[in-house]
Amino acid sequence: MTSLLGKLLGGRYELIEKIGDGGMAIVYKARCHLLKRYVAVKILRPELVADEEFVARFRRESQAAASLAHINIVNIYDVGEEDGIYYIVMEYVNGGTLKDYIRKKGRLEPEEAINIALKICSAIKHAHENNIIHRDIKPQNILMGDDGSIKVADFGIARAVTSTTITMSGSNVLGSVHYFSPEQARGGYVDEKSDLYSLGVVLYEMCTGTVPFNGESAVSIALKHIQEDITWPDNTCTHIPKSLQDIINKALEKEQCMRYQSAQEMIDDLKRALIEPDGDFVVKNISSDMPTQSITPIDLPVVKNNDVEEDEKIEPISKKKVIITIMPMILILFFLIFMGVSIYKNNFVVKEVEVPDIRELSLDEATNILQDSQLSIKVIDSKHSKDIEEDHIISQDPEGGTIVEALSSVKVIVSLGPKTVVVPNVVGKTEEEAVRELEEKGLEVAGREYRPNDEYPRGIVISQSIQHDTEVLSDTTIDLVISDGSETSAIKVPEYIGLQLDEAKERIIGDNLSQGEIFESYSDVVPQGIVLKQKPEAGVYVEENRKIDLWVSLGSKPNYPKRLEIPLGGEKNNGKDNLVIKIEKADDKSVVYEKEHSIDEKVVVVDLEEKGVVDYNIYIDGQLRKKITIDFTKKEEV
Repeated sequence: MTSLLGKLLGGRYELIEKIGDGGMAIVYKARCHLLKRYVAVKILRPELVADEEFVARFRRESQAAASLAHINIVNIYDVGEEDGIYYIVMEYVNGGTLKDYIRKKGRLEPEEAINIALKICSAIKHAHENNIIHRDIKPQNILMGDDGSIKVADFGIARAVTSTTITMSGSNVLGSVHYFSPEQARGGYVDEKSDLYSLGVVLYEMCTGTVPFNGESAVSIALKHIQEDITWPDNTCTHIPKSLQDIINKALEKEQCMRYQSAQEMIDDLKRALIEPDGDFVVKNISSDMPTQSITPIDLPVVKNNDVEEDEKIEPISKKKVIITIMPMILILFFLIFMGVSIYKNNFVVKEVEVPDIRELSLDEATNILQDSQLSIKVIDSKHSKDIEEDHIISQDPEGGTIVEALSSVKVIVSLGPKTVVVPNVVGKTEEEAVRELEEKGLEVAGREYRPNDEYPRGIVISQSIQHDTEVLSDTTIDLVISDGSETSAIKVPEYIGLQLDEAKERIIGDNLSQGEIFESYSDVVPQGIVLKQKPEAGVYVEENRKIDLWVSLGSKPNYPKRLEIPLGGEKNNGKDNLVIKIEKADDKSVVYEKEHSIDEKVVVVDLEEKGVVDYNIYIDGQLRKKITIDFTKKEEV
């Protein structure tokens, strides 16, 4: 990827340092020239710009995070797209991630872990109250400021809560495998309790220094989330109080109904754990499903009166024993058959669904309807349409009523709304040129009126019915007023820019035009004595002898070397004979002068040469003593 350092986005955000690199985006530290502050700019990777799904996910992050306002959630300031670069401008947090902090400390003290978890849980609660599920809570997405602040970031796969919220897009499971919930691993239904599971994993890692489940591949880790219970390292069990272990165990329950049912419920237990670390107050939820139980056979007593009666009673008692013995086995067999059929249907039988008709619906409505039908949407193109509103569906493939496999994608073309054009300025151009330019823009010239005019020669457009630079619908009609003036022939102004001044003057006279005023201007691009601007501009039709004004380059602005004097008379030697003088640029901290001087010199003289206006910091023995701004374009003394 080409480096974007130094690029100015949106006319105000200057990218100055790369601070993060992920699979979907790259994060830069930037300087906002408008508000004079540092911000973080998240840019979608260029190789993903052509992928509609990633662009939509990137936009969804900005929409999700921008709808939230909380002290523990990173603020979103701006969103934009420029030259194919999609970016989000957000709050810059000066510090590292929670993952970095855990690696540095090994493991956290219980009280510190609880306090951090409380702030994360508070942010999750705010998101859930606004119907946003984060779906990727992990230490890498928790920012820790140098001031002790905790900020939840990266809503790249967050979703608004619906009755069919799932974790799959096509066949890809979203989320980070070490931290996502069993239902995310299965590609199943995701709700607020999925975020609380991920927070439980983060809390476990803060307390132990490791994640609860690890493996050689993402699949093996996902299976452990689904099948295995967590275990506590022997060396940390005594370190973690009982109440905190109970909270983590409850958050990491496999079944959603067994976990905390809300962020507030978890917050209440975390606060109580600070007061009662060894308390037994965490309440376990009861599952609605009764576990399968085996039945122990019941031995019936045998009454012995005589040999005949004993023989008569032995046979029926033996049959009962046999029935009682094999009944549990039969029940278990039926249960295994039932489970096998269910697993086969869920994993090997392809379910078919009917595609709903989503034409003329909004993109959001169509997405929700398809999700209800276990289908996904894929935008393959966007086109202008007079009849279909912007962001509504023009066409779909397959069509409504078609039977397809569940989890298939429906390809759609989305409307950009009616096509609009910007009206060009055709005043001063010939009638033929004006009509051609307007028609090329998609406008229709409906009326032409000819009026006498002393300013414009015959055949030149005097005015247009729609002001130039106005945005109108394509095929809009426009009227022109055309000069029917004197017989003075119209002259098309030639191009004089780039010529020497004397040559331009000669050509103006030769073109039956007259010389106007001459202006001078500095330019770092155009050499001295060369014409850099003219008025009227080239291509405009004017009458004979019309004056042509010219702007001539004076070359680059002069730069005057400056002599900077630094007095040492007031410096204390503290027993030293020498002092180190250092001068650096304030903007990039580059050192322009650094040298040791005797304290007896009294005054240090430094000659500086630079362009424009530069801010400097002056240090004496490592102490900032003065800030100074020098304008090298002026001859004044420093």
